Amino acid sequence: MTTLLVLRERIKTFYARFGGHIIRALRFAVALAAFLAINRSLGYMERLNHDWMAAAAAAVCAFLPNGFMVVLAGIFVLLHMYAVSLEVLFVTAAVFVLFFCLYYVFQPGDSIVLILMPLLFLCRIPLAAPLVMGLVGTAFSVIPAGFGVILYYMLRYVRENVGVLASNGSLSMAGRYTQMINGVLQNKEMWVMAAACAVTLLVVYVIRRLSVSHAWEIAIGVGVVTNVLLLFAGMFIADISYPVNSLIIGAAAAAVCGLVLEFFMFHLDYSRTEHVQFEDDDYYYYVKAVPKVAVTQPEVTVTKINAKTSYDKNVEKELKGLRQELSNTAELFSSRKDLEQTRVLFEKGTGKKTGKMTENGEGQDGNYNKNL
Repeated sequence: MTTLLVLRERIKTFYARFGGHIIRALRFAVALAAFLAINRSLGYMERLNHDWMAAAAAAVCAFLPNGFMVVLAGIFVLLHMYAVSLEVLFVTAAVFVLFFCLYYVFQPGDSIVLILMPLLFLCRIPLAAPLVMGLVGTAFSVIPAGFGVILYYMLRYVRENVGVLASNGSLSMAGRYTQMINGVLQNKEMWVMAAACAVTLLVVYVIRRLSVSHAWEIAIGVGVVTNVLLLFAGMFIADISYPVNSLIIGAAAAAVCGLVLEFFMFHLDYSRTEHVQFEDDDYYYYVKAVPKVAVTQPEVTVTKINAKTSYDKNVEKELKGLRQELSNTAELFSSRKDLEQTRVLFEKGTGKKTGKMTENGEGQDGNYNKNL
């Protein structure tokens, strides 16, 4: 656990240093995934259905607020709907207008959830969004979460029935309006999923605000169980089918996301809980203080193992002197050898013996050779 806490502190320090760049990179990744998913799922307007356009739009969204990303994604969707038919475009635009009216009146600030919900449906973990928003958001976060569910099922209905809803199809204009509206409003699976996500978000939000120990862990567990039970009940009542394996795996993945978020944002040491009571002229105050779990990052001490001490310097100085003496001795021996070779050559040339030369250039008898 200590290793994880140290890693958390290092991540927080890294984020505090490069937070702006990290946010822009995450915003670019989410926007790129959203635009690519829209083009892959719909892709009815050929001029818009290019990866480079999705990348360019994501690059622009990386430097602008999240609200601009939602607006640009809505424009992408509307343009693809326009390529299908005007009736589909008008119905989709009406849903968007209703969402923006409710959103900006009650809860501006969570617009990114509208994009994340369809992406999480594609990843088979739709419960992660309401669970996370229940932990960090407010009760009004149900608005973007609910409309995100409606948007996903509406786009899926258009993709599955594009032949009927197209302007060159067999239905008339009134028939296309009726088909589109009924396809959205009579989708039982959509309403069951939207209700389950909304109730799960509210349950998690209420529990995590309670003044009890391990409130976030309890909220995560109760939220996961509530969502699974509501979906099972909705499938039984509405007589719809939903993959049970995907439901269980999605619930487990959402629980893991919630625990990771709790570790970084609300990791408390309940063993050191303190209760404080004080008063003023009008009120009594009962305060429950729970310290956060925090560790100090270990300081790294660098020891230079090649640092030279005074003793090493003296030894090196002595070795240098010895090397110099050896060099002088070698030069002396070389000079004597050259002198001996010169004497031998002279004897061969003159036919006279001079005797061996000593170090001072004298003969063996101690006198200088006169012939030389």
